[in-house]
Amino acid sequence: MDDDNERLEFALRAVTKARLLAMQVPAYAVGAWCAAWEAEADKRGLVPSAASWEEGIRWIVARIAAGERPPTR
Repeated sequence: MDDDNERLEFALRAVTKARLLAMQVPAYAVGAWCAAWEAEADKRGLVPSAASWEEGIRWIVARIAAGERPPTR
């Protein structure tokens, strides 16, 4: 991954974390959920992008709504 892509990925992850915190997802769980989404996105062959992180928010929120706990690393 080149420098620009790394910065973009960092920024998208940071925005996603901020959105999850704004949705009242506990701070201790946010990193674990983001890591779980990154693993899921990788399985799906998704390239990090605003669209894939938007899908990630939906994926995370659906799991939280279903009562799932944040995955452990």
